[in-house]
Amino acid sequence: MGFSAHFWFRSFVLMEKSHKSGFVNIIGNPNVGKSTLMNAFVGEKLSIITSKAQTTRHRILGIVNGDDFQIVLSDTPGIIKPAYEMQNAMMDFV
Repeated sequence: MGFSAHFWFRSFVLMEKSHKSGFVNIIGNPNVGKSTLMNAFVGEKLSIITSKAQTTRHRILGIVNGDDFQIVLSDTPGIIKPAYEMQNAMMDFV
């Protein structure tokens, strides 16, 4: 183990005691504001926002960092009963 690896390991152990992290999946019906909520948390326009239902077709990830935390957000397509193959594929991301 070289100096840089030892330094990294030591820093990781010290950070592990106070640093918190987690995953948040934003799920719900179509067109209820999941993408708007994601953009508000991240502070950037990562997810497309339109009045058209099913605009989000794949999972979109965003990361929020703070001094002692990290949150990985996942914006998902709205939950529906698939009527055709594309909608069936979209439900694989939920």
